[in-house]
Amino acid sequence: MLDNDVDVEDGEFFRANLLEVRRAVGLQDFKKFSALTNNGERVAFLLGYPEARALPIEVEKVGSKDAEKTLKLKDVGNKLFGRGEFTKALEIYSNAVLLATRNELGVILANRSAALYHLQRYELALSDVDEAVKIGYPVELVYKLEERRARCLLALKRHSNAVKAFRSALKSLDNAKIPLQKKQKVESDIRMMLAVMDKGRQLNAGLENLSINETNEDKKLPKIPDRNPVYPACSNSVEIRDAGGAVGRHAVASKDILPGDILVVEKPHSAVLLSEYRLSHCQLCFSRIVAPIPAACYACSCIAYCSPRCRDADAEAHLIECNILTTLWQSNASVTCLLALKAVTQRPFADLLKLQEHLKVNAGKSNEITKSHPYRGDHYEAFHGLVTHEDERTADDLFHRAHMAAWLLRVLKRTSYLPKDVITPDDAQHKLSEIEIFIGGLLLHNIQLLQFNAHEISELQRPKFERTLANAKSIFIGGGVYPTVALFNHSCNPGVIRYFVGTTMIIRAVRTIMSGEEICENYGPIFTTTPEKERKRKLRLQYWFDCACEACTEQWPLLNEIDPRILRFKCDTGRVCGNILPVRTDSNEFMINCSKCTKSTNILKGLKALQDTDALFKIASRNLEEGKHDQALKAYLEILKLLDENLALPIRDYHLCQQGVRLCLLTMGNTATV
Repeated sequence: MLDNDVDVEDGEFFRANLLEVRRAVGLQDFKKFSALTNNGERVAFLLGYPEARALPIEVEKVGSKDAEKTLKLKDVGNKLFGRGEFTKALEIYSNAVLLATRNELGVILANRSAALYHLQRYELALSDVDEAVKIGYPVELVYKLEERRARCLLALKRHSNAVKAFRSALKSLDNAKIPLQKKQKVESDIRMMLAVMDKGRQLNAGLENLSINETNEDKKLPKIPDRNPVYPACSNSVEIRDAGGAVGRHAVASKDILPGDILVVEKPHSAVLLSEYRLSHCQLCFSRIVAPIPAACYACSCIAYCSPRCRDADAEAHLIECNILTTLWQSNASVTCLLALKAVTQRPFADLLKLQEHLKVNAGKSNEITKSHPYRGDHYEAFHGLVTHEDERTADDLFHRAHMAAWLLRVLKRTSYLPKDVITPDDAQHKLSEIEIFIGGLLLHNIQLLQFNAHEISELQRPKFERTLANAKSIFIGGGVYPTVALFNHSCNPGVIRYFVGTTMIIRAVRTIMSGEEICENYGPIFTTTPEKERKRKLRLQYWFDCACEACTEQWPLLNEIDPRILRFKCDTGRVCGNILPVRTDSNEFMINCSKCTKSTNILKGLKALQDTDALFKIASRNLEEGKHDQALKAYLEILKLLDENLALPIRDYHLCQQGVRLCLLTMGNTATV
């Protein structure tokens, strides 16, 4: 879960004004605020005080285009390219791309495509060629781009398209302003390539349908083999039930689940990238950028995209956010608050307006989820219906969050999102319009629900030139809300592990989960590293519940405190008895009597499994050390299955094995060498 709530961001920017507004309200008016039951009215109440409007919503914008600096960078890049320093040239050209105005962008993209070609990044080079032509490139130089396009396609074995590109290069030569002798040489080289390719084009006919826009996300995103028709982000092994009360909605295994099984693949309803990664990661999909593409506005240089496809998909959202991003970043508003705003702005205003009456009529009700009306995380109703615990909040808590929502509403009013005829002046003398109150209420509602339902989005960072993952770290790069995963309850001994491909969350089982057993994830505190008292304190503070998982109720020791001399065997009668038989490793007994059901259990099978897992663990560890993560994962999962059959948790080696599984799975998601 996301360990970053509205309270965390309270730097001087917000705190001083919050205290000022609170003093201005006074005791009697605060009682009036406490009596309010509508979120929109709470926001409107605060904005009735001039002090609440004193919090700045405009700061000096950073990240504008710079033609002079662009030309200097282009010259540096050209010199590096001329010396064959293609990696450095790529970096400099990329900086120039982000700073370039539209008039200069085509030439710089073309130059960068040459560096990418020499670095054998053919897909990215093709993308830059396409963009350069689309944006505008000197007609007398287009033949160079078409020839480069052809050579990239040739390297990718897309021969038919390469032939077309070479022919286009020949045609473009008519416009080339180069000496006749050079033109004849270029033409001769191209015709020679066409002659050679003509002979082999039939052999490669089947390779022509590959998309040049294929991304790492497409390549690595796993598929759920058997989807749940009611909760389509889940596999059919997962059932969502509602027990009401403290348990609420939760996930249960509808069939036996084995370690490694894919249980959930879910895209976020909303996601925001941390500002410190705004140039190194794609603003939309959060993947690491090799060759950044500037924003669709062609005005700012403060964000970047991994591809034209992501830029175009985010174009409408960016036009709304463009002039407020700097304000949001410099305020140090928490990810929770940024997500609250994003959940509003990512949906067209007209669509949100249509939902107004529906949300009002169905307030407090849960929609019926069926095969014909499945639970979809991209639907606003699914997001809006996540728990807020509003009825448990104190007036001070709601005041604090309403203060934040009021500022976000004022920031939003600076954008093109709201129609001009519903926007009121930013002063306390003017009451908010009905639409502003509605949007303010949504923002406050979102801030409340995101406290309990947001997740960190992570990336595994590894030191360069190290094959081992010993020094790898999972880094927080952004936040997202995943309405299906948000229904899973917490355990300090979770049954699943999550990782990310771009912004998509993948959840896989990390132990055997029997049919009918609850499937729990982990909200942060885990029993292997955090003492029970500290775990419960953290969970009570942020998530408002007292954990009663098996690790807490049975007071499991920390990983380094588990006694390796004690083996915990399961009673042979299985779930009927459910008793645990502790056996010392130096015991000579093979038949152990159960104190609960009085039946005897033969532990020879379990001891044999332990011997087998010792050998497998060495194989898994060696493969992990050598960077053979797929092979290591296979061995680790086999160990978990063997131990699950005979032994009961906690087992030190079992949890070490789970850590190995986690590392292997993280390599299948967002990774980077730093």
